[in-house]
Amino acid sequence: MSVVRALIGRLDELAEALLATPEDVYRARIEPPVSGSIGEHVRHTLDHLSAILVNDGIEPLTYDRRERGTAVETDPSAALRLIFRMKSGLERLRGRSMDEPVAVRSQVSTGGASVVAWSTIGRELAFVTSHTIHHQALIAVLLAWHGVDVAPRFGVAASTPRAS
Repeated sequence: MSVVRALIGRLDELAEALLATPEDVYRARIEPPVSGSIGEHVRHTLDHLSAILVNDGIEPLTYDRRERGTAVETDPSAALRLIFRMKSGLERLRGRSMDEPVAVRSQVSTGGASVVAWSTIGRELAFVTSHTIHHQALIAVLLAWHGVDVAPRFGVAASTPRAS
């Protein structure tokens, strides 16, 4: 299975979960120490994928520029529309070599210091897939707290053994 297909599968899982999520639950914030609403986790997840899809190959890819407070955070239908567009963007990546080099800029301190390192488009898609799974796990906890069921493997890494 290609990394592109795997990531599209994770987006499909996320869309399925969103379709089962009431709008008030999507926007709800739980008391600290839980960080973020379901919508905020969805927006954060999609921001990472967007960084790859909009990267022009001239400037380094960066996951550190994120746009908070968007409609995706409060409106599940806006999130679903964005997921649909991102799946189309991922389809366009299928023809590219996963070994294609890409420079990645990462902020490494709160003071703004950053480092640029080389990676590949395939490795970055694998990272975004893992990051998506991580946030799906957090979303699953939030949904469970609200009494909303999710698919049994939602937010579970492919490498995690199935329970017997």
